[in-house]
Amino acid sequence: MDEKMIKAALLRNAIDHGGKADPKVVLSKLIGSDKSILNDIDAVKKRLFAAAKELNSKNMYELEQMCKDFGIKREEKQAHKEGLKPLPDTGGKIVLRLPPEPSGYMHIGHAISFTINYLYKEKYNGFLWLRFEDTNPELVKPEFVEDFKKGIEWLGIKYDRSKFISDDMEKIYGYAEKLISNGMAYICTCDADRIKNDREKMKECGHRENTQDNNMAMWVRAKEGGMETGSAVLRFKGNMKDKDASLRDPNIMRIIKTDYKPYSVWPLYDFASVVEDEMCGVTHILRSNEFKSSLQARLRSALGFRVPTVMQYSRFNFKGTLTSKRKVRELIRQGHIKGWDDVRLATISAIRRRGIQPEAIREFVKEVGYSSSEHEYNLEMLFTFNRRIIDGKAKRFFFVPNPIRLEVKDAPHESIRLPFHPSEKLGYRDVQIDGKFFVDKADVASMKTGDAFRLKELYSVKLTAKHSDGITCEIYSKEHVEGEKIIQWVTEKNVPLKVIKIGDLLKENGEFNRDSMNEIHGIAEEGTNEIEEGQIVQFERFGFCRMDDKSRSVLIFISR
Repeated sequence: MDEKMIKAALLRNAIDHGGKADPKVVLSKLIGSDKSILNDIDAVKKRLFAAAKELNSKNMYELEQMCKDFGIKREEKQAHKEGLKPLPDTGGKIVLRLPPEPSGYMHIGHAISFTINYLYKEKYNGFLWLRFEDTNPELVKPEFVEDFKKGIEWLGIKYDRSKFISDDMEKIYGYAEKLISNGMAYICTCDADRIKNDREKMKECGHRENTQDNNMAMWVRAKEGGMETGSAVLRFKGNMKDKDASLRDPNIMRIIKTDYKPYSVWPLYDFASVVEDEMCGVTHILRSNEFKSSLQARLRSALGFRVPTVMQYSRFNFKGTLTSKRKVRELIRQGHIKGWDDVRLATISAIRRRGIQPEAIREFVKEVGYSSSEHEYNLEMLFTFNRRIIDGKAKRFFFVPNPIRLEVKDAPHESIRLPFHPSEKLGYRDVQIDGKFFVDKADVASMKTGDAFRLKELYSVKLTAKHSDGITCEIYSKEHVEGEKIIQWVTEKNVPLKVIKIGDLLKENGEFNRDSMNEIHGIAEEGTNEIEEGQIVQFERFGFCRMDDKSRSVLIFISR
């Protein structure tokens, strides 16, 4: 089996699986199509795994270019063209909800989950709630609420109504009192460790035998602020012998005194969600499988609520970054990152700075869909969708990192017109040239006298001399010579820029990666001083970048 067949098979596998080829899967398929491979299996396996290692070091942009070279067309699966799979139980009006907890910034996981819900809202002409789950009042901040609102608007999601769970606190209290009155909930003043220990041992708490009057008296006292934070909880009577620990008399309300709102007793997630889903008329719950359904089902039954259709899927995890609010807070506390919009994070504020477009997230959702099996995605997959969107809109400019002087002897003084895009009508810029340029030091470092190369869009030159501060060349052809190296350049009229390149925030072992952000200093053509803050451009032969801070001439590298 020749090398080209092996690489083509690996390439097809990589392009269909987020940019990483699995040599074991490829080997199995190759054997299935050609049993003669078994005669020399060890040699084929060795070549296959070596080729996979090389291929998996490349990004999606490089893989797509290789596909063109190999004549491989990426097949679009029919399911992808249809978008997300149909919803069950769609006989009546579809009602969905977006339930952010405003205890941190909105992140990519929220964006994908919210987009899934919104695509179904659009598909079925349904009703969509934006419901802020502010039941952990100690962590709620107005800036977090505003960040979610901005992120949802940026995604192009249009909801029908919005509310905070705390807006319905008196109604939630009413349902809690119904459970107390029916003997299905009781006040417990045991400390958290005691409750945990009893659950582990499947031992019933003595407070289970409280009289209804006693429970109600303590409940009223707690509501009126007569009990301190953490001194008591309201527990739902489940079954302390149940194999599912979440059903062993779970806490459904607890005491938290804050200045956030004038309430002393706050619902826990499962109880709040059940009550709110009923009041909002939610018909379909689409959420990640980190949330268990068993307790919510028991609570609905106890309260006589209807049962919505629940569809759960795995969390959308991305390699090298994190979405855990707790871990982000810890990184901020340790001083590793400055805030929630640090460009290395997966918050929406951060990925917007990295040039990700909302359309890319939507296309990612349509392509990937969702499943119940755990999967870790590579951010490069998202950048691939993004590149397709920004490619036709981004103006092209020349940028030279690590510049070194290059002088062309007897070069003509002339004005050349360069297009801002090779195929789209984005206009032109005129550049004055006089034979004095700057090029990337790395491009000429290994060259020696007599070596030839082409200055992009200009002419081909030969190196005549190397100096400590630059090189000298002479023109030998106006026409492009097939196969010669093409080098980027800028003139003496240039603009100094800094490009921030982002790596993985976390190492493989989960530790903070101190090399997760690198600065590339260089110079760009004079016209780049007109790039607006937030604008995305492509520095040719370098990559797409977004102007992050115009006052300091700082751009963020997006992708190749």
